[in-house]
Amino acid sequence: MTVERAYFFDAGMLYLDKSIFTSGRGFGTTEEATVHMTLIKQGSTWILVDTGLNPLGLTDPDKAWGPRAKIVRPAIQENNDVRFQLRQLGLDVSDIPYVIQTHLHWDHTGGNRFFKDATFFVQKSEYRFAYCPDKFIQPPYMRDHFDCGVKYEVVEGDVELFPGIFLIQTPGHTPGHQSVLVKLDSGKNFLIAGDAIYMNENLAEIIPPGNCWSQEAAIASIHKIRLIQSLTDAVVLPGHEPTLWSMIPRSPSSWD
Repeated sequence: MTVERAYFFDAGMLYLDKSIFTSGRGFGTTEEATVHMTLIKQGSTWILVDTGLNPLGLTDPDKAWGPRAKIVRPAIQENNDVRFQLRQLGLDVSDIPYVIQTHLHWDHTGGNRFFKDATFFVQKSEYRFAYCPDKFIQPPYMRDHFDCGVKYEVVEGDVELFPGIFLIQTPGHTPGHQSVLVKLDSGKNFLIAGDAIYMNENLAEIIPPGNCWSQEAAIASIHKIRLIQSLTDAVVLPGHEPTLWSMIPRSPSSWD
């Protein structure tokens, strides 16, 4: 059994200096960045990729994100909450048995606490690093976002997690970052790049993100994504591409 369809959830926006996206470029230019989640349907099973921004930020951004909210300014509405997005499809958090984490940064783990019955898949190196990160890259790991009573299952390396769903190691942005290659029944392939590439520009011009754990590893991962794109003809979905919604349909529309 492969993948029947995928839904792409609009999880809000971030406003930040473009140099965070593209190393050495865009200083002083504010970029409007998308945040998104992906829900994959495989038979009767639902698999979610990332959980978006913390909806507590709607009413109390300082409590939700602390000083970071003033550096990378999130903008969310009620309909960006993962629970709202699921309800639009007639689903509840209890209907989601599996969540894949591209990595454990705050803007990808904001809804983790809602999925107490799910199994979360994360690279072993990411899981270890998140609990004791290097200080220069520590702020995006908000402990209360990912250490919230949910169950993690660690994986190591490139694996076919479920038929048609592949976890691909793409370190650099973080030590254990992973992307997700999805093969639909229709023959369409897409790669959820996460923050291995923030924007199409990173991929096209081989520019690493500006806030990397390792720029060398990030560049190697960009080459890996380009190779997978060439071999599979996959549509590559960057983590925060400003024009993302011109590339894919917003849920409740789907790709199938």
